[in-house]
Amino acid sequence: MRRRHLLAAAALAPAAARAQGWVPDRPVTVVNPFSPGGFTDGFGRGIALHLQRLLGQPFVFDYRPGAGATLGAQHVARAAPDGHTLLYSPTTAWVVSPHLYRNPGYDPATSFAPIAAISATPMVLTAKAGSPFRDVPGLLAAAKGRPGALSYASAGAGSLPHLMGTFFASLAGLALTHVPYRGGAPAMNDLLAGHVDLMFEAVPNVAQHVAAGRAIALMTSGAARTPLLPGVPTVAEAGFPDLDLTSWIGLAAPAGTPAPAITALNAAVETALAAEDTQAAMLRLGMAKLGGPPGAMAARIAREGEVYRRIIAGAGITAE
Repeated sequence: MRRRHLLAAAALAPAAARAQGWVPDRPVTVVNPFSPGGFTDGFGRGIALHLQRLLGQPFVFDYRPGAGATLGAQHVARAAPDGHTLLYSPTTAWVVSPHLYRNPGYDPATSFAPIAAISATPMVLTAKAGSPFRDVPGLLAAAKGRPGALSYASAGAGSLPHLMGTFFASLAGLALTHVPYRGGAPAMNDLLAGHVDLMFEAVPNVAQHVAAGRAIALMTSGAARTPLLPGVPTVAEAGFPDLDLTSWIGLAAPAGTPAPAITALNAAVETALAAEDTQAAMLRLGMAKLGGPPGAMAARIAREGEVYRRIIAGAGITAE
């Protein structure tokens, strides 16, 4: 029966995957180092369904939240390098937490075999609806006239909104007051209620509030304006090109995973990203397609890791 099961699974896999010399022979565990919910989780489940269809085995999400994504990352780093345990994570696990923790328990450059950077989501500098300023020049004038008086919310110390707020303040020469929350939802709620002045947040979590007049979008990261907020300038257009940091998603296996497995998984991700439903989801969420070879993800980790290392070290931020 076991042999018949394996033969059936192999028959489901496309010829392209079999040609790479590898297909999974049992369900693949996809570790998400965050709790269920949110747009990245739902998007990842859609990608997993495509991988399941393409490679002939279930791709099952396993949630291991905690310690800034390091618990889930450690689990995958220590897993058998056979292509059956993968790490699916946004920016935090790849380029942030390794510099926040003295001993994160893994090295993103050596503990994983990158498969693909999947997509990137712009971050939006958002202001409360009652702000006296409506654009970045107005914000700069208001902040410089009242050092420390303007506040910015974040999902917690060391979160991407915190680091982007810190980086922006440094680049602009501003004194802003950081207000950390236990998660992005309560931070956004307090921004909408007018209790804090500013917040960096991912575009799908902001666009509806801007459209309804509950918040003001000042600028977005990303190489081009997001279709969800087409009237909002990019950080480069607003005069802060170095602030072009996005929330991107990557998929990787443990270091030492055989090259044929990485090649087959990368090819399956590329096919999944080209699917009509995936394209529609990215458009709806304001995501930009990344994809490309595994080396592109490795280069992104190296490049952005150095940026976040400088931000974290310069501000003396630590998670411990």
